[in-house]
Amino acid sequence: MAKPTVSVIIPTYNRANLLKRAIESVISQRFEDFELIVVDDASPDNTPEIVESINDTRIRYIRLKENSGGPVARNTGIKKARGKFIALLDDDDEWLPNRLEVQVRKFENLDREFGVVYGGFYYVSQQDGKILGKRLPRHRGDVYEHFLRENFIGSPTLLIRRECFKRAGLFDPKLTSSQDWDMWLRIARYYKFDYVNEIVAKYYVHGRQISFNMGKYIPGRERFIRKHLDIWRNPNVLSIHLSQMGLLLLLGGDPEKGLKYLIRSVAIAPFNMENYRKLAELALDSRSLEYIKKILHFNR
Repeated sequence: MAKPTVSVIIPTYNRANLLKRAIESVISQRFEDFELIVVDDASPDNTPEIVESINDTRIRYIRLKENSGGPVARNTGIKKARGKFIALLDDDDEWLPNRLEVQVRKFENLDREFGVVYGGFYYVSQQDGKILGKRLPRHRGDVYEHFLRENFIGSPTLLIRRECFKRAGLFDPKLTSSQDWDMWLRIARYYKFDYVNEIVAKYYVHGRQISFNMGKYIPGRERFIRKHLDIWRNPNVLSIHLSQMGLLLLLGGDPEKGLKYLIRSVAIAPFNMENYRKLAELALDSRSLEYIKKILHFNR
């Protein structure tokens, strides 16, 4: 059997009601030379029946024996992948039909030093399907320094050379959050990034993303910072991370800890105007204010 150009990996856990939408957005791609690996993280719901109901020979279904978390499920799919490129899609997100076509074409004109092509995405309300906003690509080339400061890429938009994972490693199961950011930062040490300047995916906003669960997000972000010494050793960069965590904690109902982060952020880099600018951007972001407040109330 000939190897596909792209291996698409959907890790899933207990989201049978959303999974079908994600799968159908893949099999509806205009670019058809792919395999779709659905990695079921031991879901207790009817996920197996949902996958089985979709008749497409490009789908490969893998069920883990026990629930192991998103990074392990993704890593399982990457290890089983046969394609030249890896594309990731969370079970609650969706691709637009142009996603693979435009990005594979982009890679055809890039040197081997480019390991990733990404694109823009819509923020969409899971509740009513309303488009809340969009994020377009901003950075290309050597993006390592940009990643030290922020994760500017949406995970449903990356097309990655499979060899990147051999050099940079796989997703880190020890991180309770920021796993994507950690992975892209490690890849950026070795490879350049490029983008297609168009929307290729929908990122759905609701109450179950790990990024909105402060009980997991903050410890994961702290571990991520300690892991990457280029963040830890740079006061200007570290101050950005501390102030962002401080604001999120304030919005999440932990003002005492939030203020400690903000005070420390100012203390280590009082004249870092970039920090204050990014903090203002986060504070004024309607998605952050509206959804973090609402979602943190939902999460335990």
